[in-house]
Amino acid sequence: MAETPLERYIAHAKVHGEASETGDYKTGNKAYKQKHIALAELRKLPDRGEAALMSLLDHPHLWVRESAATHLLPLREELACAALEQMLMSSNKHVAYDAKMVLQEWRNGRLKSMQ
Repeated sequence: MAETPLERYIAHAKVHGEASETGDYKTGNKAYKQKHIALAELRKLPDRGEAALMSLLDHPHLWVRESAATHLLPLREELACAALEQMLMSSNKHVAYDAKMVLQEWRNGRLKSMQ
């Protein structure tokens, strides 16, 4: 059975985050591209993937939650910012730093459109 766009998004968000932590940029870059292909498919849904991404805000994997919150910013800014703010206190310093940078760039209007 073929994986759904959401299942692929989750899988690639995990790999991208973990590769970022270890500095494996080749694996990370490939996973990033694949995650964005899955995101593009979610954006084609009538709600632009909002429900799917919202369902990931409680995902057990931190990188999945961080990625979903980031991609929810243009759709549900308050909810996404609150989720990212929670991650600022994460024991995973990589997730906390990424959340900090996403919030900073979003609030300063420098974050590129996320489809």
